[in-house]
Amino acid sequence: MKKQENKHRYNAKNERIKYKYRIHIRRVAQKDEKTIIAALKHIRDYELFTDFKGFEAYYGDVADKYIRDMFQRKLGTSYIAENIRCLKDFLFWLERQRGYKSKIDFNQIYYLNISTNQKKEAKAIQYPKSYTYDQIIKTIRYMPNEAEKEKRDKAIISLQALCGLRVGELRTVKMQNLIQEEGKYFIYITPKNMSVKFAKTRQANFMPLPDDITANVIEWHAYLKSLGFKDNDPLFPKVDNRFTETNLLRQTMIKEEIKSDTTIRDIFKKAFEACGFDYIKPHSFRKTIAKYAQFQSPAFLNAVRQSLGHSSIDTTLSSYGQLSDADARNIMSSVEFDPIR
Repeated sequence: MKKQENKHRYNAKNERIKYKYRIHIRRVAQKDEKTIIAALKHIRDYELFTDFKGFEAYYGDVADKYIRDMFQRKLGTSYIAENIRCLKDFLFWLERQRGYKSKIDFNQIYYLNISTNQKKEAKAIQYPKSYTYDQIIKTIRYMPNEAEKEKRDKAIISLQALCGLRVGELRTVKMQNLIQEEGKYFIYITPKNMSVKFAKTRQANFMPLPDDITANVIEWHAYLKSLGFKDNDPLFPKVDNRFTETNLLRQTMIKEEIKSDTTIRDIFKKAFEACGFDYIKPHSFRKTIAKYAQFQSPAFLNAVRQSLGHSSIDTTLSSYGQLSDADARNIMSSVEFDPIR
């Protein structure tokens, strides 16, 4: 079991081999830093369980005990599945390294496994909750719009409603990424100056929302330009909070991007709860857009797929645009029966 007093402990030999593995998965597997850190955390969980014994001490019985321990601690099945996947990947690599080849049994690495039903449970997802556009627009219009920070926060949620960015993209979007062509606005998403999943370049086009929602973003962009913000500066800059000599709080926009995705999520949480709605993660706006699109023309749906950055329309429909039971029921009952003769 994990112990609080083990938090700062480590095995020097293990740390050295983990460092080599970190280099391996960065260079060979081409994993990003976030994925690498997550994998190393899972490996450390195993070390905590074994009280920091060397990895060469791994054998089948240890695998069985480790998996039972995770279930006894009532960890989520999806977490357990991901944990043992990362540990297996590491051990398969480790078994080929000098000093470990004769000590780790390749076949016993497969003992790190869970049952078929447990795997299905790990892959099962809860119903993907999302706001309706009525709720989103109501919340945006309810938000205060006087102070600089209030204008920024309103623009953040407005942009998310318009084009459904991933949180990292929303946090790192720059002034130059907001583009107008032929009277239409879009965000040009590029890994050159933004945090972009899979480093995929795309155009995130604006949804046809009411003019005031679009104006929240365009006017904010113009306001920052009037403050001297340039192309490479963040569209949603960090707020510097300082007290004046008279002990009054002064909030100033500085030319630095917001550092944490949590800060972005907190903006959404505060806004929707203030309007009387439960908080749903900003990523859910992508589901809102996909659900809206599936009731429009096939061409519109395909345009949304491209705007969201999905390679396949199946992803847009199955992962984001899945109908609720009520929608499916209403659609099926609305069609007039015409038997084939």
